Amino acid sequence: MDCAELPAVTQSQTPAQAAVPPHQVETGRHYAARVILYMEAAFLVLISFGFFSGAEGSDLLSVVGGGGLCLVGVVILGVGATRMRHDMPVVRDPADPDAKVPWDWTDFVMFWPGWFSAFQLLGSVAVIITNLIGNNSDPTVRNAIESSVLAVCQYGGMLFNIYVLAFMRRGGTLRDLGWRGFKWWWLPIAPVATYVALIGANILQTINQNLFPGVSNGQCHEVQHDYSHYYVLAIIVVCVIAPISEETIFRGFIYGWLHRWGPAIFAVPLSAAIFSAAHQQLVLFLPLFFVGAVLASLYQGSRSIVPGILTHALFNLPNIIAILSTTTTC
Repeated sequence: MDCAELPAVTQSQTPAQAAVPPHQVETGRHYAARVILYMEAAFLVLISFGFFSGAEGSDLLSVVGGGGLCLVGVVILGVGATRMRHDMPVVRDPADPDAKVPWDWTDFVMFWPGWFSAFQLLGSVAVIITNLIGNNSDPTVRNAIESSVLAVCQYGGMLFNIYVLAFMRRGGTLRDLGWRGFKWWWLPIAPVATYVALIGANILQTINQNLFPGVSNGQCHEVQHDYSHYYVLAIIVVCVIAPISEETIFRGFIYGWLHRWGPAIFAVPLSAAIFSAAHQQLVLFLPLFFVGAVLASLYQGSRSIVPGILTHALFNLPNIIAILSTTTTC
């Protein structure tokens, strides 16, 4: 009897058969992402050596803490990149208008040491070039240019690692990061949201200063030192580059993952807390948390980061002008 004439039978897989996943062929882009993460881990090893070799005459806690964090980052990137060999391809439903982002908590964890490694590499090269070009410039000019270049390198390192993790590893798109269209009425809502953010941040900053009276506003000192009276350069960095980059990072990438993990009622405050903590200013934690919550709510409502970018820029503009215009220190 021919095999085609035999009756069909149903047979369940044995546990051993079911445990064997189908063989996945790794794409070149996915392989390149793993290689990049391994390279970032290797560079973090060199950075940790720099911390430990500078222990003499330095703050021991900072040296050990910085070097230790670098080694933790090496482990995270090394283990994470190795586990990527078992990634399953992401199945996307083109008919779903509100599909969840394809990245998960492992991408979020690897993002931070990957960003730091990339930033240190980019920043080191950029500072050397900047010093060579502006070696004979006025110190205030050199400070302003160097601060702008380092800010671009910092955001560049973050966006590069989002590209590696969200695009190369997960096959994400700009739409997944919130770069999508929105209803026109979100444009007039943006100035209203800016006003709410400014009022709320001012109130909460007063409360925060009362809670921590001995803590100064380090961000204000840094801005005055870095940009002096160079308003145009500061506005370009703080009101153009920062809003575009931070909305892509904190709303598109981080909030996108948090909203995949849980509902907006949890994702909004968690993303706001991460946004505030990333600025590393204790006296600004509450006001920046409020601003982060406003921006995350805009993204959740509009499903686009563009209204948040506009609100973010309008929020930063009066603040940067006020900081640089004051004749006294912060």
